Amino acid sequence: MNEAISYSAAFMIGLIGSPHCVGMCGGIAGLLASSTAPSAAAVQSTASATVEYIPIAERRDPAQLQKQLYQILLISLFQLGRISCYALLGALAGGLVGGLITASSFAIEDLANITKGLRILASLMLVMVALSIAGWTQLTRFLESAGGGVWKRIQPLTKRLIPVNSPRKALAIGGLWGFLPCGLIYSALAWSALSGSAIQSGVLMFCFGLGTVPAVMGVSGLTGSLRLLMKKPLARRGFAILLIALAITPWLAMGEKSHAQHTGHSSTSNQQEHLMHME
Repeated sequence: MNEAISYSAAFMIGLIGSPHCVGMCGGIAGLLASSTAPSAAAVQSTASATVEYIPIAERRDPAQLQKQLYQILLISLFQLGRISCYALLGALAGGLVGGLITASSFAIEDLANITKGLRILASLMLVMVALSIAGWTQLTRFLESAGGGVWKRIQPLTKRLIPVNSPRKALAIGGLWGFLPCGLIYSALAWSALSGSAIQSGVLMFCFGLGTVPAVMGVSGLTGSLRLLMKKPLARRGFAILLIALAITPWLAMGEKSHAQHTGHSSTSNQQEHLMHME
């Protein structure tokens, strides 16, 4: 996969699908924002480092400001844990596919066809994700139901971390929340794994996670606009077409390159034949 195009596609999948993520992850983000109450010791420990930067107009209630900053810290750590989980899952999936390719090299000398096949599957998977976003397939719903069993085992662990009133808990529950049965996540994971590289797949899933951050963090203006936009069938189809274009662009570029090489080879052969006739 062309790396720049792939990273852009991964970020776009996360951004476009973020209204869906708000429904699934927004609850825990809201819980972090509303129910966390830092202890007096925690507030005092951070006050000395930040009070000098507080505007004069806001120094009337420094404790309230420190509480808000502490909440922002916990929400940020939750997001870091969630995105790190996506990246880890991507690295494991990509490494598994890469390991299978390496194992097959002992039986197949020429792996060019396998590599090409993975690229084709990756492009097709991206097209399927695009069609799912447009509402033309039920891929994400199918994958969601398939991952429900894993989440049933993990969900009880999240209850032990509530209330989320410390950085450690916020980071941990974010990591566990990355296993939430979300068809969009699973679709992106399957697509990224087809890169056949642990590093590449991990970076792709990290970019996907970054795309979901604005909505899940509660950037109300962006979230509201995306929700309204994604409710419009024309907008969803437009985004889907853009993703499909990103999926086929590398193949179009390869076709043009192959055509140029073939044209250059034919021109060289014609010149050689012309010289032979002159001799």
